[in-house]
Amino acid sequence: MDEDAEFEYDQHKFTSKAAARRFLEIMHVSILSERHVNLKVGEFDDFRLELERRKWHRVLGNLPNEVDEVLVKEFYANAYNSDGSLPCQAKVWGKMIKFNRKALNTFLRTPIFPADRNTPYGDFLIEDKDLEAIVARLCILGESYVIGVSRTPVRILRKHLNSLAHIWSVFSYNNISPNTHTSDINLERSYLIFAIMTKIENDIGVVISQEIALIASNATKLGFPALITALCKAKGVVSNTPIFLRLQSPINSRFISKHCINPAVDHVPAPRPVPRPRPPNVPRASSSEATSQAAMSKMFARQEDIWDSKQAVRRGTRCLMDNLHKLSLAVPNTPDDYLMTGAQFDECISWPRGRPKSQWGGVEEVPPDDDA
Repeated sequence: MDEDAEFEYDQHKFTSKAAARRFLEIMHVSILSERHVNLKVGEFDDFRLELERRKWHRVLGNLPNEVDEVLVKEFYANAYNSDGSLPCQAKVWGKMIKFNRKALNTFLRTPIFPADRNTPYGDFLIEDKDLEAIVARLCILGESYVIGVSRTPVRILRKHLNSLAHIWSVFSYNNISPNTHTSDINLERSYLIFAIMTKIENDIGVVISQEIALIASNATKLGFPALITALCKAKGVVSNTPIFLRLQSPINSRFISKHCINPAVDHVPAPRPVPRPRPPNVPRASSSEATSQAAMSKMFARQEDIWDSKQAVRRGTRCLMDNLHKLSLAVPNTPDDYLMTGAQFDECISWPRGRPKSQWGGVEEVPPDDDA
């Protein structure tokens, strides 16, 4: 009897016997979850601001924190084409889940580029590459690509990446082009990270659509599980599978400081504290008048400080003279007028009364206390 005729499968879950068999084949394949990006203003802004400029913070870096492992594997099983062609949609529990460029960009709320021409990133990929420029942007000083047996560049070691390139590599490994081999970046990933860091525009829907199709065809690590779970639920797929998997640890300030900062050289500024809001400015006179008044106020304030310090020195000297005179009286055979008293010191070395006044400040000096 034909083996296929004996093979029974759930037609509500799988579109064909081939899809059901594919599901059994990938049941042992691991899931590679995405990461959230949780950064505040002032925390690694070189990374955060570019993420926001590309609109990747809206959904791609902020996916729901749940992964339905069985549903994800049913999705990949139904997306598999036995003829080797790359899929762009999969039917899951009777619902058609599209993952072409337009569907993904719509769901991710990212820009949709015209389909009839290349994006700047597409043009960049077919151009001759300036590898020295890529190295200068991605690597720490003095490091470069590892050269392969054919004497061509093949990869950059993780320890040779600068901090910003390292952060982008982590994001790409989980949210753009899933891969568990993170000890280095290959040639293609170095192009992707260079394009991101130099603001070359790319269609993220195209990139992720191709990645999902390749995963479905090759049964490698099953990436984008949170995205696929969210796509299925958005189409009304209701699964009764318990949720046990979650996203990986988020890319936040603590994660970056621990895992992404290159100790050899730090090209990413440390997180800066958020500045406290300043109080509203009080209306002042015209700018020239206000500037003049401010300058004069500073000058007279400095004179006041000098005046006060000199007064303090004089009071100390007067007190010292009094004490020395009293001590001299206790020394035998010492004339009473051997040392001056404080009062005699004031008479001998007079201190001017009052101090200058001005429209910007200045107060009358308080005369020294004779009992001081």
